[in-house]
Formats: sequence, C-alpha cells, structure tokens
Amino acid sequence: MQLRKVQEMGGATLLVSLPKEWVRASSLKKGGVVSIENSGDGGLLIYPAGEGSRTEKEIVIEYPSKFETAALSNEITGAYLLGYDLIHVHGAYRIASKDRDAIISSIKGLIGLEVVEENAQNITCQFLVDNTAVEPSKIFKRISSIVRAMISDSVKQLSSGEPAQFEPVSQRDDEVDRLHFLLVRVIRSAIRDPRAAGKFGLSTIDCLDYRVAASLLETAGDYAVELSNAIAELGQMDAKVRSQLARVNETLDLIQDGALRSFIGKDYIIARGVLGNCREFEEMLSSFRTGNENMSNFAGLLHLADIFERIAHCERDIADLVAPMRPA
Repeated sequence: MQLRKVQEMGGATLLVSLPKEWVRASSLKKGGVVSIENSGDGGLLIYPAGEGSRTEKEIVIEYPSKFETAALSNEITGAYLLGYDLIHVHGAYRIASKDRDAIISSIKGLIGLEVVEENAQNITCQFLVDNTAVEPSKIFKRISSIVRAMISDSVKQLSSGEPAQFEPVSQRDDEVDRLHFLLVRVIRSAIRDPRAAGKFGLSTIDCLDYRVAASLLETAGDYAVELSNAIAELGQMDAKVRSQLARVNETLDLIQDGALRSFIGKDYIIARGVLGNCREFEEMLSSFRTGNENMSNFAGLLHLADIFERIAHCERDIADLVAPMRPA
C-alpha cells in the first residue's frame, strides 16, 4: 500500500499523482485518459480508458478424464463457477455416446452455457451471458421466491397425501441449483473484476456475504425437498396438526421475507426483527413437539419440526450477515 499526499491546484481542484509502476504497466503517457468509477464502498477505481473490454477465458478438459468419466460433469461445473467463458472438452478418441449425453446434460444444467461446436471427439460450450448484466440481487430474490413456494406448496398439500402432488417440488430444486451456480459465478467474477462489483454497488465484503447467503438459500432448498418428501410419507394428518403446521408455515414465511429484505436492503432493523421472529418460531416448534407426543405418527411429526427448524436457521444466518454490520 502506498500513501500519497493530496495537492491543491487553483484553489478548488485536488490532485494526486499516480504510481510510476502502474503508469508504466498501463502504457499511459502525458495527455492519456483514465476512467474513474466509484467502487461502491467509498473508494475509487481507476483504469486506462478503453480497458473495459474483457478477454474471454478458455479451458480445455481432456476426455477421458484423468480422474474418472463421471468426474467430467464436475470439471465442467467447476470451470463454469471459476468464470471460464469457453470450455473445450477434447477427446483423445471418439467420445462414447453415454459420456456425450452426460456432458451435454451437465452443460444444459448451467444457465447461460450453450454448446457452440461439436464433433466426434470434441465439444465446445460458451457462456453467452454478460456477467455485468446479471444483477446478483435479482438472482438472489428469485432463488428465495422459489424456495418459499416449495415450502408453502408442500404444506398446502397436507390434505391430499398424493405423492404425485409433490414431484414438482424436487423439480424446482433443480432450478434453485442452476440459479445458485449462476449467482456463484457472477459473484466470483465481481470479486475478480472490481468494475463489475462497482456497477452492482457491491463491496468485496458484500460479495463474500452474497456467496455465504447463496449457499444458505441453496441448503434451504434441499431442506424444502426433504420437507416435501416427509409430508408425502405421512399422508393424511389430523386436522389439528394441519392447522398447527399451517401456522408454522406462516411464521416461517415471515422469517424468510424478512431475511430477504434485510439482506438485500442491508437493513439492520429488519434483520433484528427476523432474529426476534426466529426465537418465537423456536417456541412454536417446541409447543408443537410437546403437544403431539401422543400422536401415532409422532416420530414423523418430530422429523417435520426438525426440518422446519433447519430451514429457519438458514434464514436466520442470512439475517445475521446484516445484523453485525450496524451498531445496536
């Protein structure tokens, strides 16, 4: 880190000199032009004018994999998350039909990634979305909306007990995973490119918080699938239990809504409210457990309560990312 004194010129203009090493590396000359942008966290970002274009990152994945054939999908997903724009799967010989299907399936499971070239030995896919055009907050809101709907729809199906009614919940979890991967990619790209982060109004700490929050939401989605399966296994329930779970779901929805709004808006007051709602929620689940001890399906009901509690913990942890950032 270098410290430089700010100079005054003409009584109104403040000047600071640029480091020689940076000037040389940027090939700047007298009369050259630089662009200056707000970083979103109180700092400034300085770039040589015209440096806005970004070169595409490429990676070659060898087939057969040096690990195992099943690892090809993981290698493609890893390259996607690391921000590679062009991913080449290069075969030492013809790619087997079942392996080709697995590769294509993994590509289709990643938003923005499309096959652009293909022959017997090679498959090339390209990320066709501009990272700076995908706003993290909108992806985060969409994931939260899907997870909330998964939970709500599962509880609403309590009276049907038909397994077919629950199938769409697991399908929607696939969309949660796809959006989660996209959000991770965008956030990692923003960390590497301060200009992108500045455009979204995110500091480095904000990017790290998004990464943690996205993982918590994705975990909540997995719990939502577990909740749906558990409800389907229990089938028909007592009217009193259905009413209790409906109230549990309403309270959980309040927690989810508050966690989302507090995180996106960096609102400490809302975050504190979420933490308070979580304490009430735990008391509600405690009463639910003790009040149904004599039910024949008590073990299944305990499992439901545990899943609800784990989902609430995910949302509480998201709100916790905001709460410590403001003085009490």
